[in-house]
Amino acid sequence: MYELEKTFRFEAGHQLVHHDGKCQRPHGHSYILTVQLRSETLIASGPKTNMVMDFGDVDAVVKPLIESSLDHHWLNDTIGTDSATAEAIAKWIFDKLKPKLPLLYSVTLHETASSKITYYV
Repeated sequence: MYELEKTFRFEAGHQLVHHDGKCQRPHGHSYILTVQLRSETLIASGPKTNMVMDFGDVDAVVKPLIESSLDHHWLNDTIGTDSATAEAIAKWIFDKLKPKLPLLYSVTLHETASSKITYYV
């Protein structure tokens, strides 16, 4: 089994309206997003021989989503909730990417240096 990982960064704000702590107030994070693809096989021929997927092709799918919906956005609006938790954001990202990245296995979202969530099926 092969696992390909590609990491991205973005800045965004959110609010957890129902939270019983300081996250109830509007605030932001420097997020780190890692997407993981899995495959039992490699591309057999052509310019991408012996790859799970070209890293540039992963960029071509993930970067537009980050630019259009995540980076410097209010994530409550992006994902349509009043409590844009890391868990909800990670699942939203996974659901948006999966149709364009069929080998997508998981999405890991670091909200801080010590706090992350991974969503996978």
